[in-house]
Amino acid sequence: MENKKSSLYDELPFELLAGFYYEINKNIEKGILSGAMYHEIRLMEQTALKRGISLEYLHDKGACIIEAEKLLRETTLQP
Repeated sequence: MENKKSSLYDELPFELLAGFYYEINKNIEKGILSGAMYHEIRLMEQTALKRGISLEYLHDKGACIIEAEKLLRETTLQP
């Protein structure tokens, strides 16, 4: 029996994984987060691939989730 180490990302629901993946990538591109976060990105990518999820789909779904959250916050905060 093969003993594979797992990461915290293996335990996350897809929506949370996708949101984190998108936000961390976006913040690395903006220079807000350091390149050291690439390790975290790789762990998320490994989890996605284990689940059979393409990285493009993970990124796109993450973008949709983050935008939906922003819209929800905007509409909830308006009087």
